[in-house]
Amino acid sequence: MSQETIVYLVNLIIGLILAGVMSQYWRLEAAGMSLRPWIVAAWTLSAADLLFVLRSGLPADVVPRMLPTLMVTVGHITLLIAAQRSAERAVSRRLSIAIVAGHFALLLVIRMVPELVPWRAVTNGIVWGVLSLSAALTLWRGSDRMRQVMVFPAFVLAIQGIFHAVRSLLATQAVVTPDADRSAVVQMLGDVEVSLFMVALFVGVLVAYLRQSNTELRLALDSVRQLSSMLPLCSWCNKVRDDDGYWRRIEEYLSEHKVSVTHALCENCAAKHFDGSPASHDHGSMAPR
Repeated sequence: MSQETIVYLVNLIIGLILAGVMSQYWRLEAAGMSLRPWIVAAWTLSAADLLFVLRSGLPADVVPRMLPTLMVTVGHITLLIAAQRSAERAVSRRLSIAIVAGHFALLLVIRMVPELVPWRAVTNGIVWGVLSLSAALTLWRGSDRMRQVMVFPAFVLAIQGIFHAVRSLLATQAVVTPDADRSAVVQMLGDVEVSLFMVALFVGVLVAYLRQSNTELRLALDSVRQLSSMLPLCSWCNKVRDDDGYWRRIEEYLSEHKVSVTHALCENCAAKHFDGSPASHDHGSMAPR
């Protein structure tokens, strides 16, 4: 087994572990959150690593060279979509399809023209770098709350974009002034970057959503404590005095604290005002949403 295959295999194992952990967390704790696109991105990049492993261990005709490269592009586009979802911005699917199609056409041209093969690393770095920086900017341009929660993933994506820019410059230099050692360094940087990037990004995303869940739980507990404490209730009109000192209908106060209010009829009032069972006049009960 070659060193290149071992590196790809390590990247694959890391990717599968991260994708599995994120999927389990989403299934158990965060099914209603926008974590799904990040999980899809993790599995897509893991699939790309699997293709790299197969490509390095099988004949070239079995796994085309451009297939794992395009899978990485799809993974980066999925990261951009995940950032757009998290930042609550519009998702441009047509642009995403156009980027994949354009990269595929570019790789096809490079394959058909042997003189352009050395420029493959340059073009890949540019495409992936632009997508990473776009995802970082999308997160930074989100709401203040989302920007605070996703600050570390945005930072990792920005570093990823800068890394690809540097790698593209080194690859360009290696093409202009051919040097076997420089080309090996460029390849090594790309292999090592995959593991570091996936660990930093997806662990950061998972921690961000854990922080978000913790914040929402804390707010819910504060609301429960407030509701369970003594409420100033007017003995005449049954209005409640809120934290700002205003007297409000109890239905409005409870509704703001995520408690639905419907009207019912107790036995005493039914016997006093109606000739019948209170069950026939019961329109519901007070229950949490």
